[in-house]
Amino acid sequence: MTGPALLLEGITKVYPGTVALENVHFEAIPGEVHGLIGKNGAGKTTLVGILAGLIEPTEGRITIGGKVFSSLSRARAKKEGVAIVPQEPEIILDLSVAENLFLGDLGSAGAIVDWRKLRKNAASILSMYGLDIGVDLQARDLSLSERQLLLIVKACVVEDARVIVLDESSAPLSAKDVRILRRIVEGLKASGKAIVYISHNIDELLGICDRLTVLRDGRVIAERERSGLDHQSLSELVIGEGFSRSSARSDSLPPVDREEFLRVEGLSRWGIFEDISFSLHRGEILGIAGLRGSGRTEILKALAGIEPADEGTLFLKGQPIRPRTPGSALSRGIAYLPEERDAEGLLRFFSIRDNLVLNSIDRFSKWGFLSWEKCSRLASEIFREVQLKAFSIHQDVDELSGGNRQKVVIGRIMANAPDIYLLDEPTRGVDIGAKQAILSIIGGRIRSRSGVIITSPGLDDLVDICDRILVLRNGIVVREYTRNQFDEKKIFLDMQGFGIRNRRGGTECQAV
Repeated sequence: MTGPALLLEGITKVYPGTVALENVHFEAIPGEVHGLIGKNGAGKTTLVGILAGLIEPTEGRITIGGKVFSSLSRARAKKEGVAIVPQEPEIILDLSVAENLFLGDLGSAGAIVDWRKLRKNAASILSMYGLDIGVDLQARDLSLSERQLLLIVKACVVEDARVIVLDESSAPLSAKDVRILRRIVEGLKASGKAIVYISHNIDELLGICDRLTVLRDGRVIAERERSGLDHQSLSELVIGEGFSRSSARSDSLPPVDREEFLRVEGLSRWGIFEDISFSLHRGEILGIAGLRGSGRTEILKALAGIEPADEGTLFLKGQPIRPRTPGSALSRGIAYLPEERDAEGLLRFFSIRDNLVLNSIDRFSKWGFLSWEKCSRLASEIFREVQLKAFSIHQDVDELSGGNRQKVVIGRIMANAPDIYLLDEPTRGVDIGAKQAILSIIGGRIRSRSGVIITSPGLDDLVDICDRILVLRNGIVVREYTRNQFDEKKIFLDMQGFGIRNRRGGTECQAV
């Protein structure tokens, strides 16, 4: 094939009140790995949605293999040979490894499937890439890392796509499996496939890509050959050269109470995070910054009793505790807001009221009877506090926008008046208006009575509302910043490991 396998020209996507992408030009050439990087909110997700046929661009055109389209459908994208491998494995847990690998093309003759041939082909493909996975295993018995590799092999090898988009696909992978992924990518490159490699990890991009494009605020800021970049120059392109977002608003934040709500000492979960220690005070917002896979979510889940740590001690208001279930943590005043609100945080097909009072029902029941009047009164109060945009507390939660559904999940936690809020990416996937409203609730009503630990998909949220930020890399706290030290560029470099000294006294990565 001559020319690019994929060409995007003038791609623009406008939503009410915001421009997600503006005049984006991007190409993927056969036999090349083209990296794409940008801060959260830069437009990467929108661009992938357009390529996957999930989002229709406002302007621009898409050329695949010489064919020109104004937009794609999911079926058209697949037919034209575009494969998207997302950061969260989309796999059918009740099917075997072989069935997942060849799902959609089981090689059947009529209604009969040649299972022996299917298993043999699956074993051959997995062996080719050094994957020691039994083809008869159910997908639910695989680790998260193995599920992701299976999905990558399916999209890249079995479906034989001409353009392969790896969207943060390495995030769930172990170090060993990242090496396997690299072998797969090198093989695809040698066979003439065009690979779009999306990652936040600068080490990873510089190690595998031939060319890189940087998105910032929906626009292409730069396109560079790998040979012309190092850690420092690429970081400056992502954040903005000379950009130093510091704590200009520190005086506007309320003072932190001296009362220590929570102390964490030596918290460890083998292979995930190690020796995590910090304290949290009343009225304080503590941010945890780190790349996906750094252990942010797992630390919050350990504190919430969802995935208990193997070692370490927690002190709540000076008393040692060891929560082993979410219920036991909640009973001690520790509440967790999950990263996946729709899957873990909401009761689908129930009303706003039912969702808001879910954690507080015990307060309104007596002798087995529930006072719906008291439930409605509390739900109405929370409804007003979080400024929900809905007709009433009786509206079905499924009818709400993403931002308002997130407010419902936050409101449900507020209704129980916990001492500690564990907020895992509370602004993920919401529009800018909802994001500002949610941050206002956290920085106002919530912090006034409690202590907050928060992670975020973007550093700007943490810089705006936190009193301190812990930087997490590979499961270890590598730096702590107080508010008067906040500098988004420095925090970003720490997350990447740039200039961070490891425990043996060496340096993880240095500018070339």
